[in-house]
Amino acid sequence: MKKWILWILLMQASSIASAQRVYTPAELQQDFKVMEAALQEAHPGLYRYNSKAAINQLFNAMQLKLNKGMTELEFYRLATPLLSAIGDGHLKWHRKDKVDDHHAFFDEGYFPLQLYFRKNKAYLRSSYVPGETLTPGTEIISINGESIDKIIKVLVNNMGSDGHVVSSKYEELNHFFAGYYATYIGPSKKFTVAYIGTNGKEATATLPSINKSNITNEAPSNDSFNVTYPEKGVALLRIPVFEDEDKTPSYADFLASAFKEIKQKKISSLIIDLRDNEGGTDAFGYELYSYLTNKPFRYYDHFTVVTNKPYSFSKYAQFPPGIDSLKATLVKVGNEYHFMYKDGLDMIEPQPDAFTGKVYILQNGLSFSVTSEFCSITKDNNRAVFIGDENGGTFQGNNSGAFALVELPNTKLGLDIPLLGYYMHLQHPHPSAEGIPADYSVIPTIQDVLQKKDVVMDKALQLINKKEQ
Repeated sequence: MKKWILWILLMQASSIASAQRVYTPAELQQDFKVMEAALQEAHPGLYRYNSKAAINQLFNAMQLKLNKGMTELEFYRLATPLLSAIGDGHLKWHRKDKVDDHHAFFDEGYFPLQLYFRKNKAYLRSSYVPGETLTPGTEIISINGESIDKIIKVLVNNMGSDGHVVSSKYEELNHFFAGYYATYIGPSKKFTVAYIGTNGKEATATLPSINKSNITNEAPSNDSFNVTYPEKGVALLRIPVFEDEDKTPSYADFLASAFKEIKQKKISSLIIDLRDNEGGTDAFGYELYSYLTNKPFRYYDHFTVVTNKPYSFSKYAQFPPGIDSLKATLVKVGNEYHFMYKDGLDMIEPQPDAFTGKVYILQNGLSFSVTSEFCSITKDNNRAVFIGDENGGTFQGNNSGAFALVELPNTKLGLDIPLLGYYMHLQHPHPSAEGIPADYSVIPTIQDVLQKKDVVMDKALQLINKKEQ
């Protein structure tokens, strides 16, 4: 039965997909060898979360399957589980000139509903087309005969994230499910959906597919820095991104003004909302922490680079300007090469207007990169109470910084590889592959989402007011 359902889905997908060139095994092998060399020579965390033997076994398994012609999409799908196993949320795998495009392979055949995922279940949040009769909040239990939990498993296995973090993958599904479904399961002219109605009974509906132009409003809003005062003695600092391009005031000016005002108002409790903050400028993380401590601190412990030698794949890649000069400055430490000329390694002084009261940090699976680095140091120093979900970055650091932009010679698929391994300066042991956990796990239900109830913020205010122990 499962094979029959899969065959039907593939037949539907083939009738929608635009004609793609079939690459020969020799062409695919060449692309594979460039990919393998680029990852082994340049990626600083290739074996950071899984053993060398496990990763090399995935390389070997992939190469053995390149004995027949494949389209670009087939090769893309074949490589994705290997890239996902590396455990690097910064690593990019994409079509030429389509970085972060979740709808890159198809123009039509997309699932028409936006879903909300929670605990291996999916609920209807809204429809991308007007007139849909299913009620928001309805639980979707299968699509085209395949159960939601199995669909989630397929898609999650094809998603990249730092280490073994899962929260970020659920957030990706919440925003980009239609794209992931089309890419890894396939587009379809129509979708048969089984659901549990508001009367508690199971029913089915057949929905027409949509074009990618119908899919809107999936990404989180990118509002500005601001500070507000929701209750007496409480300040709320909202930092949606650690970047200040096109923002007025600048990040540094905003922090200086906000913490000066917080001090003048004699605020005793500070909430910092970092939900959906996917990172930005490295220095912005430790600048924020310098306003939360009254003693000098170290932020980064060290940065690693794979090698100081030339790359064999360089003819297929673009590198940061001056990379050869930078590699000449690397210092050999044991079996590693360390990059020493980067801010954040030395002791950092606290700010004069540093806040000394109670701090509460709101986070979710899209709190990532620079945000995770800041949360790691804050958590390690026991400086805040964390509320929400596990955030999207691993505790001990990540792989990011400068990138090698690799274009495979035949399929022209892009592989953007971070060149720096970041390691945080931690004083206590923490899991290497897990995200920074919440002290109070608060994940909105579908009803919370539909009613626009901010249960994470509510929890912070409850804790501040000591309404809950």
